Amino acid sequence: MLTRRTLTALVVGLLAVTAVGLVAALVLRPGSTATDPHGTALPTERRVQLSYAMPSPSRYDGLHAKLVGGTMPKAATQATVLTDEQCQPDAQEISHCLNRLRLADGSEIAVRHPHNMSEVPCLAPGERVQLAPPLAA
Repeated sequence: MLTRRTLTALVVGLLAVTAVGLVAALVLRPGSTATDPHGTALPTERRVQLSYAMPSPSRYDGLHAKLVGGTMPKAATQATVLTDEQCQPDAQEISHCLNRLRLADGSEIAVRHPHNMSEVPCLAPGERVQLAPPLAA
């Protein structure tokens, strides 16, 4: 027969395991808040407008990137950021970060993401983004 002390310990243990499970589910769920390599919190999912030419730097109105490797997606698709490199700013404080992205179909592309890191966070490895190909002319 269970003593009151044993029963209390079992209930407390069960509550602790449940709490840890809930916290892990919130932290690890898709769409949870991520941080860029420099520690800046990121929105749940960001949209990146792709182009063949170097676009204006990303600002509050959206992210822009130039395709520098791979095949331009024909339609909007989700991608996972694999790398964030070469982020040293130029004389105007604009970084032209090199990012490799894995598309939903498994293919990879490389892009240059121009942005001022004090205004717009880098694309972060592990971050999921929505890619938009260039608009038809």
